[in-house]
Amino acid sequence: MKFNVVGIVVEDEVGCGGVLRDDIGVACALFSRRIEARGTKIAEIMAIKTTMDMYIGSSQKAHVPLVIKICSCVASE
Repeated sequence: MKFNVVGIVVEDEVGCGGVLRDDIGVACALFSRRIEARGTKIAEIMAIKTTMDMYIGSSQKAHVPLVIKICSCVASE
């Protein structure tokens, strides 16, 4: 399983999100939310924390390895 996660900063708004894909690339779960944080590094950490919470809660965790790929984005108008 692979989780692609992102930390996003747009002006004063900060958020994180991610999508979990199985071994053939089909999306199995996703999340996105605004967070109280400053900067993309904290947003990335929050995305990883959310990913780990979802993975730990998964019934497949004992049998399937997890790969987390991270990217970040800073946008301004």
